[in-house]
Amino acid sequence: MWQSAINYFRSLRTYHDLSPDAGIRRRINVQLSRRPALPLEDWSSLFPDMATGQVSKRLLAFIYEQLPVYSGLEISQIRPSDRLIEDLQLPLVCWFDWPHQLCCDFYETFQIDIFEEFDESLLETIGDLVCFLQQQLESQDSIASG
Repeated sequence: MWQSAINYFRSLRTYHDLSPDAGIRRRINVQLSRRPALPLEDWSSLFPDMATGQVSKRLLAFIYEQLPVYSGLEISQIRPSDRLIEDLQLPLVCWFDWPHQLCCDFYETFQIDIFEEFDESLLETIGDLVCFLQQQLESQDSIASG
């Protein structure tokens, strides 16, 4: 009986440790609110050609829709140069498994498995994230056409 109670309290502590930090999320959204909120089309125009050519509009729509689900941040006010850790604090504002969820959603949307390639610690900015995902799309396209 005591073991059940102990396990319950441990799970509460673990849940708290792995949960998003609402206070930090709120603070970042306040900072972001100083910028104009952009609809998807205008936001997408901030990513004209991330070093590899035209970025897929479908990919940008995916990021615009999914990133707020993981982070609770207002994507319309996030810019390509925003740093994932220093500025947006993604590890603190997202659920602990957001990279896994991103990979699952990317696979569901594009039928491309990026589980082995994706390492969020190697990406510095939102622009880097977009570039990485675009490269995955292009690499799949070249395999399909080759």
